[in-house]
Amino acid sequence: MDAYDDDSAPTRADSGSAHIASGVHKTFKAPGKRWYRLDITCDTQGVDELTLTLTRGSAKQAYGIGCGEHEADQFNIPPGDTFTVRVDTVRSGTGLVLWRLNTIAPDDVDGCDDDIDGCGG
Repeated sequence: MDAYDDDSAPTRADSGSAHIASGVHKTFKAPGKRWYRLDITCDTQGVDELTLTLTRGSAKQAYGIGCGEHEADQFNIPPGDTFTVRVDTVRSGTGLVLWRLNTIAPDDVDGCDDDIDGCGG
């Protein structure tokens, strides 16, 4: 799984995969002072986009993640309480969702610094 090369020095905190017919529903702890970056992609047949929802407390944001792209989509999550990653199931689809959760230094956060709370725009 390739991610956009932004010259950061990520440290892997977790990684995994799931069949799109099962979807993803995973809760992560987010302790420490480093930000978290979720790199996520999908490799499927006949499905161009899946819906990813990031949740922490009452904050919730949904995003479309492109399937079959060369680079993974990236989402920034500040340290703090646990957060949940959900990718909707596609029961008629075949393929995988792949993710890697990294920690990165606060200075290496690129773009929105909290993709759960959202940055508008």
